Amino acid sequence: MMKYALTLVVALLIAAPSPAKDQKAELAAAGDNWNSLYAAGNWPALRKLYADDAWLMSDKAPAAKGADAIIAYLRRYRDMGAKVTFRFEPEDIRVDGKLGTVVAKYWMRAQIPGRPEIYSAGRSLLIYRLIDGRWKLWRDMDNTTPDVTAERPG
Repeated sequence: MMKYALTLVVALLIAAPSPAKDQKAELAAAGDNWNSLYAAGNWPALRKLYADDAWLMSDKAPAAKGADAIIAYLRRYRDMGAKVTFRFEPEDIRVDGKLGTVVAKYWMRAQIPGRPEIYSAGRSLLIYRLIDGRWKLWRDMDNTTPDVTAERPG
């Protein structure tokens, strides 16, 4: 009987998913979820992805502090009637307790009516906090970088 119990325990340990891998997968999927909600203009759902005390530090812009200020910042082009598209490609994902970090390449294109298209590309450093069992964006810093060129996102 003991042999079967030990075999069952070993089989369960081998089959059980790694919590760190699951958390990394959640963080990898977070960018796609953010992008879908932004594209749909679902501001209340997008707001729920941020910690209340989150910061957004975009290249060449003052920091937006607090989830509501971040949503107001993110809406600015869309509220002007612009078509905005983003693409993210995670390069490095780490989980350390209740903090998760994602380094990702990003591409953004915005077409504001009556103005030339805006292209931007670079890297984002996203720091997530585990709050009530869910990963929430806590710090988001974007910067342009010469090794990520401004191509048109697909």
